[in-house]
Amino acid sequence: MSATSSPIRNKTRHRETEPASFPSRVGVWLALAATTGLGAVLQLHAITTKSFWLDEGSSITMARLDWFNFLRILWRREMNMVLYYLLLRGWLHFGDSVAWIRGLSVVFAVAAIPAIFLLGRKMLGTRFGLVSALLLSVNAFQVRYAQEARTYSLLVLLLIVANYFFVSAIESGRRRDWDWYIAASSLAIYAHFFAVLVVVAHWVALRVMVQTGVTDSSQEVRAQFRRAARLVALWTAPIWIFIATTGAGPIAWIPRPGLQDIIGLLQKLSGNVQPSELIMYAACVLAGLIAGVKAMKRGQPESSLYVILACWFFVPLTIVLLVSIARPVFAPRYLMISLPAWIMLAAGGLSAAAGLPSRSARLMAGVLTVLVALYGLSGVRSYYKADFDIGRNDVRSATAYILDHARSHDGVVFYSLSTRFPYDYYAAHSGKAVKPDTLWPGNNSGVGWRDFMGVPAAARVPEFSQGRDRIWVVTTPLPPNDPRFMAFEAALNQRYCLRDTQDFPYVQVMLFSK
Repeated sequence: MSATSSPIRNKTRHRETEPASFPSRVGVWLALAATTGLGAVLQLHAITTKSFWLDEGSSITMARLDWFNFLRILWRREMNMVLYYLLLRGWLHFGDSVAWIRGLSVVFAVAAIPAIFLLGRKMLGTRFGLVSALLLSVNAFQVRYAQEARTYSLLVLLLIVANYFFVSAIESGRRRDWDWYIAASSLAIYAHFFAVLVVVAHWVALRVMVQTGVTDSSQEVRAQFRRAARLVALWTAPIWIFIATTGAGPIAWIPRPGLQDIIGLLQKLSGNVQPSELIMYAACVLAGLIAGVKAMKRGQPESSLYVILACWFFVPLTIVLLVSIARPVFAPRYLMISLPAWIMLAAGGLSAAAGLPSRSARLMAGVLTVLVALYGLSGVRSYYKADFDIGRNDVRSATAYILDHARSHDGVVFYSLSTRFPYDYYAAHSGKAVKPDTLWPGNNSGVGWRDFMGVPAAARVPEFSQGRDRIWVVTTPLPPNDPRFMAFEAALNQRYCLRDTQDFPYVQVMLFSK
């Protein structure tokens, strides 16, 4: 296929929408720099305010394991997000402050802003790219996960890059673009399993484009994509072997979704908006979809770009909902894979309105201002005050309480094992001389790969109690009348009395004393 035989957009029209003069080009890049700077400020502001929660503590602990234990826990339980864990291992060599650890995610989130601009400019022109970048920079969901020591901002960045090369490959037919698409898609899957759903969305989008006659040389396009899909499957083979032999990982906590969960997801994707505010954002997305349908009816090449965006958003969501009928896998942060598509569909609606009569164009400019100032910045400000996607475990406060009241020879059992991981971080940085000895999971020397699984059995209490007048127990909210915890607590009560209970957000600290 030649570089011009299978265009998916009207290149002449695209050139006409680009700034022609040097000052205009400079203005575009200044606008992008300002947008990127705004995103960076929002992502860095108050980055140390909130406590590391359980998942972040797990990330830090895994990244600090020796290679033997690191590789063992990857293969036995935590293959998901392996790319992020590897990057974090290197990142921690240069610092371990809260801001530095979370700063790795900020780097990816900031890079995603110019990346989505470049994708948008390639798809529908400069205006579309700038609007997309602006909406992403003030999106509270993006800001929230830019401030977390987890993989999600890396995932969003890699999927934007993968879609850029998907569009380039179909448009140009160059082998090089397909190879970059393979690399970006494979890395995205190593960042999170759910990224494979975007590759499936590309397959669906390509079939729709071929069936509607948008692309010429359809046989060659499909052959190139089949080759790319085979190579993505090959390069990510360890992931599929892991899933086949071990499962998808620890996801039993995910409930079966309902209508309210879907609405809640759309609120998060729109930037932490209220249900009533979701209407305006959803209207912009709908306008983008309508613009795509109109372009398809008119036979305009850019209709295929709306097909890509629509499939990028709807296909992963549909698959997740269908799978959740048998086994719930619907978690809003996993569906950040479709965040750029949702934002770009809204940008498509706003950009399409720019071609309307001046009064309507001014109206849509006002809508964009409202989305950015009222919904975007308001949603971010609300996030600074309180989390909206998780119940954050305040292990920092729990750690401070334990260390303030600890005595020599105290022991501590982390019944919810993941509470140990952020506790270790805060205890190590506390400057306190007296700290309880860690009895479970692991021991005072640290943890190994086996210590990422299970709960302490009641039969371990005699061992824990040897030489201990007091034992602290740290747990997270448990199911009512959890039989294993009731047995563990009963065994403690045979040797100790419950002297103190302190509740922190999503963490409970109990002190048992003889």
